[in-house]
Amino acid sequence: MNIFISPHVGQNHSLFFEMNTDFNIVQDSDQADILVVFPNDQPLIALKNNKEMIKPHHVLLVPELFHIDNDHNIWHYYNNVKSKFIDITNKVIIMHTNLGIKDEPNLVYYDHLFDRQKLYCTDYDAGINLSGRVWTYHSTKEMYALHYIHKRPYKKFLALMRIYNSHLRGNADLALSPRMIYRKRIKEILNMTDQSFTSDDNTSASFLPDDANSLILPNVCGTFGGSWFPVSHVYYDSSLISVYTETVVSNNLTWETVESNDNNNKVSTITEKTFDPLIQGNFILPFGYSGLIKDILDYGFKLPTWIDYSYDTIQDDEERFAGFTTSLQKLIDCPHDVLFQQATNDIGILEHNRSIFFSRPYMYPTLVDKIKSCIEYNEANDWQ
Repeated sequence: MNIFISPHVGQNHSLFFEMNTDFNIVQDSDQADILVVFPNDQPLIALKNNKEMIKPHHVLLVPELFHIDNDHNIWHYYNNVKSKFIDITNKVIIMHTNLGIKDEPNLVYYDHLFDRQKLYCTDYDAGINLSGRVWTYHSTKEMYALHYIHKRPYKKFLALMRIYNSHLRGNADLALSPRMIYRKRIKEILNMTDQSFTSDDNTSASFLPDDANSLILPNVCGTFGGSWFPVSHVYYDSSLISVYTETVVSNNLTWETVESNDNNNKVSTITEKTFDPLIQGNFILPFGYSGLIKDILDYGFKLPTWIDYSYDTIQDDEERFAGFTTSLQKLIDCPHDVLFQQATNDIGILEHNRSIFFSRPYMYPTLVDKIKSCIEYNEANDWQ
């Protein structure tokens, strides 16, 4: 299967295409059966201005893998791509991290974010250069190395949540997104105590990874930072519970052009915000969409009984957040020595959660068969 990867896609998004030997990556788009393109406006405009790259026989494959937000359901991306190139081809397939995807002729479920975490933290020397990727410039193997799990009775919480300043990043919509709003409210609660490691949004200060070097500082601590780096194991050793918001925190779709009523409209996805503490060795208290905790358990991860996760079943966002803050407050009020004893008694849960990243297989080897099945189905039905 010949694939041409648009230069706008970026090396991180193309990572598992490169690792999959069943894909034949070509440098000439005319030789490709599939063009891997990206849904964001700028790359699409660039492709639209160079339409000679796209031929009627091409299948457009869109790896929509990151930061699916509450307002962007899958069909939005599908229609966005299709509308721009309908005069050339209507052959569009979306790859997506939505856990709710079932068998669909134009959708491929792909757990890129789990695969990425597994690769960087357990298999860094898998034969491909990881240091120059879009989100991990100048990284080293030591930054992702795993350390023995143990706990020091210092802080209860680790809150790795950055609040973006819209006037600095030039993106007011991002600063006002549900995850940013809830993130700010959680940090306000934690900042009223001395029980948490919490980053300073006013100074753009953040937590550095192990083996930090000067080259990564602009990506980690700069105003326009935000690149994915795991923080030093020292912070996990010295805290008990990671408190954070997931990328998708709302059950309420507000996009007006919803084309389907199936589960693919509700985006349910788990990101590095959850995978980082689970592999590094912390208990978790996440706020996200209703059903997030169930999805985490469905991976095979375990959670302690002394953290109240009952808020997970509440559908209304504000009511669910109220339940989340009640759970957080219980942990704040719990005596430190009692909480530390509960955590140390359940170190086995942390060890089990780390083991999932070793035992659960990569998903990327299945991509070729999934994409072939989509193409074969659509070819038989004239891509209707």
